[in-house]
Amino acid sequence: MDKLNILARQHKEWVKIVNSFGEYFLADDVVQETYIKIIRLNYIDKIVTDSINKNIMWLILRSVYVDHLRANKMMKVCLDDNINLSYIDFDLEKHEAFSTIEEKIQDEVDSWHWYDIKLFNLYRESKLSMRQIAEETNISLTSIFNTLSNCKERLRHAIGEDFADYINEEYELIDNSKATKKRMKESQEQITKLEEL
Repeated sequence: MDKLNILARQHKEWVKIVNSFGEYFLADDVVQETYIKIIRLNYIDKIVTDSINKNIMWLILRSVYVDHLRANKMMKVCLDDNINLSYIDFDLEKHEAFSTIEEKIQDEVDSWHWYDIKLFNLYRESKLSMRQIAEETNISLTSIFNTLSNCKERLRHAIGEDFADYINEEYELIDNSKATKKRMKESQEQITKLEEL
């Protein structure tokens, strides 16, 4: 358990890595699930030797995060009390701005022609190159290139200014009125479900 304590001392760094995957709300849970996976699979000796092997830790964090996405749920776990973990401060304004941009991207993509949506999502989700997509789908590389270039340009036009504000940490400039209404509606629906229980 001494090696697990050494690993847990860098908890903030592991949370930041999970944040880089795009997970903010359940980042601590992903890291805690990672600790459990490391113990269960007996990887602790591979990760913590004279120093911490951050490459292996990154791979395991990514694996747990992908499992989380596939299951679309994450169980909260309680670690042994003798492990001191420090938690990262949560920046609500930054998270809301990020969520707003994600929603604007999705709204923009949803407004496209079905062909553009399918091709864009295939390119985005499969991580295949344009050439590989052309080989697998028998669509010309030129057509794929032109379609994806147009899709990217439409996204730049739709959210480019908001994205620049996000990068510059000017979150108050991002128009989130639609996103706020949507989140309030979702919160109200969750409250209604809880009241029904």
